[in-house]
Amino acid sequence: MRILIVEDESLVAAEVEFIVAEAGLEVVGIESDAAGAAAAIARERPDVVLLDVHLADGPTGVEVAGGAVAGGAAVLFMTANRRRLPPDFAGAVGAVSKPYTEWGMRAALRYVVESIRDGGSRRSPPSSLELAPAWAERWRAHSADQSAQ
Repeated sequence: MRILIVEDESLVAAEVEFIVAEAGLEVVGIESDAAGAAAAIARERPDVVLLDVHLADGPTGVEVAGGAVAGGAAVLFMTANRRRLPPDFAGAVGAVSKPYTEWGMRAALRYVVESIRDGGSRRSPPSSLELAPAWAERWRAHSADQSAQ
C-alpha cells in the first residue's frame, strides 16, 4: 500500500516514515501543510493518508481529510487534539492519539491496512486506535458476514 504522511513536526514525520517502511509499506511523500498535502494526494493517489490535525498552516487537517477521502484514500488521523475532529471524523477511518508509542502506531497501521485490504477485520482494533463510528460499523458488519460463512 502507498502511504502519504502529512505531519508538520519533522522528527515525528521521520519516526512515522520509519514505522511505515518497517511495516513493508511504501511512503510516497511527506508533507507539512494543507497545500502540499492536497497536491501530493492528487499527484500520488495514496491508499492511506496518515494525517495530523494541526499542520504548518494551522488546524487544516480536517479539510485535507475531506479532499483525501473524496480522492479515494483512507485517512488515519494522528493527533494530540482529538476534540478538533468532527463526530464523523471527516470521513477518516479513525485516529491515533499523540503521544503514541511506536508499538501503538504500528498496531493501528497494521489493523487499518489489513482491514482496507480485506474489507474488514476478524479481530478488535488495537487500543491505540479509535475507529470512526461509520468505519467501525462497516468493518463490524464485514466481520459478522465472514463469521456466518
